[in-house]
Amino acid sequence: MEDKLLTQVFIQRIDTDNEKLASETGAFVRSKLREISFARKILNPQYITAAELQRSTLNDQLVKIVDIEPDSAAMTLTLRGTPTTRYVTGNRFEVSFEKISSEEFQKVEIELLAYEMPITEIIERNSIKDIQKQEDTAFMTLTDAAITANAKTLTRTYASGIQNALVDLFNILEDNSTGLNPLVCQTLLMNRNDWNKLSATPSTIGGSPLATEVFINGYKYPTVMGKNVVVTNKGDLVPAGVVYAFPAQEFMGKFYILNDTKFYVYKKRDLISWSAEEIVGMAYGNTNSVAKLTLV
Repeated sequence: MEDKLLTQVFIQRIDTDNEKLASETGAFVRSKLREISFARKILNPQYITAAELQRSTLNDQLVKIVDIEPDSAAMTLTLRGTPTTRYVTGNRFEVSFEKISSEEFQKVEIELLAYEMPITEIIERNSIKDIQKQEDTAFMTLTDAAITANAKTLTRTYASGIQNALVDLFNILEDNSTGLNPLVCQTLLMNRNDWNKLSATPSTIGGSPLATEVFINGYKYPTVMGKNVVVTNKGDLVPAGVVYAFPAQEFMGKFYILNDTKFYVYKKRDLISWSAEEIVGMAYGNTNSVAKLTLV
C-alpha cells in the first residue's frame, strides 16, 4: 500500500510541479549511477560545465583539451658543468563528448496506478542500469583500443595458478626496463567467475589462519596482493578469463560528465513519459596505462 501511495504522489507531482520533480529525480539518478558503473570505480568522473569546453575544429561538437605533464630529467655535473637545455613543449589530448540516454518509457496513468512497486523502482531498474551499461561499454572500447596500441597483453593457464598469472600481469604494466614513465598497478578489473576462483585459492593453503577464515566466511577483502579489485557480472564486456590492470587514475585519462544527469518527465493527457540522459566525455591520455591478462 505504501508503494502505491508513492506512485500516486509521483503522478500528482507531474500535474503540479513537473520541473521540480525532474530535478529531484535527476539527483536520484546521479547518486545511484555512482554506485553501479564499474568504469566509475576505475576512472572517477568529474562534473564540468560548457564554459570549460572548446569547439571542435572538425565539427560542431564540444571537446575538452587536456594537457599532459611534460617529461623532465636531472643530471650530475662537474662544478664547472652546465645542464643540457630543453625547450619545453606540452603534449595534450582531446576528450570528445557523446550523449547516453535511456529509452523513453511511457505508461497510461490509470495503468501506472495498478503497479505495486513505486515509480522510482522502475526508474532505477530500467533507466539507470541501461545508462551505466553504456558507460562501461564506452570505457571497455577505449581500454581494448589502448591494449591494441601498447601490446601489453599476455596469456597464462589456470593450471599455472591465478596468483602467479597476476604477478606477471603486474610486471607487464609496471615494466620499468627503459627507466621512463614507470607505472604502478593499483586496480584490477575482472569477471566474477575469476574472482570466485581467486577467492578460493587461499583455502588450499593448509593450516594458515587466512585459509580457515576464507573456507568458513569466504574472501571478503577489497584488495588482492595490495591491488584494489573491481568485480563485474557483465560477461559481455569483461568475459571470464580476462583480467585488466590499471594504475592510479591520474596516470590514465579523463572521464567528464557535462552538467548533471538529466531526468525528463512529462504528461500529455493521460500518457506519462519519462527518460534519463547524460552527456559524457571519456579518453585515455596515456595508452600505456592498461595491461590485459587472458587465462585459458
